[in-house]
Amino acid sequence: MLRVAYIDHTAKWSGGEVALFNILTNIGEQIDPLVILAEEGVLAERLKEKGIDVRIIPLDESVRSRGRNAVNLGAPGALFKLLAYGRKLAPLLKQEKVDCVHTNSLKSALYGTIAAKKAGVPLIWHIRDHIGAPYLKPVVAKAIRLLSRLLPNGVIANSHSTLNALELPRSKKTLVVYSAFAKAIGGGIGKRDQKDFNVLLVGRLAHWKGQHIVLEAAKKFSQDGRVKFWLAGDALFGEEEYKKELVQKIEQDGLTNVSLLGHVEDIQGIMNTADLLIHTSITPEPFGQVIVEGMAAGLPVIASNEGGPVEIVIPGETGMLIQPGDPDLLAESITWMLEHPEERRKMADNGMKRVKEHFVIENTVRDIVDYYKGLLAST
Repeated sequence: MLRVAYIDHTAKWSGGEVALFNILTNIGEQIDPLVILAEEGVLAERLKEKGIDVRIIPLDESVRSRGRNAVNLGAPGALFKLLAYGRKLAPLLKQEKVDCVHTNSLKSALYGTIAAKKAGVPLIWHIRDHIGAPYLKPVVAKAIRLLSRLLPNGVIANSHSTLNALELPRSKKTLVVYSAFAKAIGGGIGKRDQKDFNVLLVGRLAHWKGQHIVLEAAKKFSQDGRVKFWLAGDALFGEEEYKKELVQKIEQDGLTNVSLLGHVEDIQGIMNTADLLIHTSITPEPFGQVIVEGMAAGLPVIASNEGGPVEIVIPGETGMLIQPGDPDLLAESITWMLEHPEERRKMADNGMKRVKEHFVIENTVRDIVDYYKGLLAST
């Protein structure tokens, strides 16, 4: 059995952390996980409930919450604290006799590198972000690309789009593994209300996620009592100002057909009562885990035609891919879905089939375990 240390700077219930939870709760008896988190939170609580070994070693909040593009006078001090934190983790890795370190975020990749090198164990970076503009400043993206070539023994990416953005040499041992679905597929079919046409977007409230584009599109349906827009998710990483802007926009434009649902605990439950899933990121989405979840729930999908969604959605078969940032095009696409119920049903069926074939958790954990074994055999 391999003892693997999984390191993350946050315990918030966000995309990368949900994906990590699904991996750790399904990885099987070949892996003995040790999870090291820099804060208390939902992820820690849920992992502990599953009997997984979780250690909380606090990291200064000013460093934990520092923006990814914050290149300013405070950067050297924050970097020093990250490196000191990494040195602090090394004795634990030695004490627990871990076989390798698997980092789950960009911040944890930095301090996880120090910890792994000092402990003398192989290091894997799991990259879940698009390493490029406009998500990252060019100087930040360039630095991460360089470090990803030099520091980790291997790199896991959550999509081919994410891996390609890193521009790694062929000599680097890499793996593309999708953030997979870990629940029953198609459980919500037949539960939908035929009266309204409910359009759902799931994701934290952040400008790059494109909720403001949805509000512009919703204006086109303000006189159509059938079409409702549900925005599930809340501001997580210092994005409260954007949330305020959305609330003000809804009030100013009288968008009574739009509901900000906040954090939704039972995402599958709300997907089971929706009719259409939209995904409106205006910068390349690294993967798009929520798209897989929607398809598993029997929802046709309209998604942006950049980044990870291109690897998930088959246009005309499981949904539509559209140019991001265009509210008129989004409204036209929603109207087409509304007016073609038979095509929507076929897309829903095809989507569930595609999830079963390509995006189930069994495939993900098998590939990761095989990757660990190959990496350790070559180091």
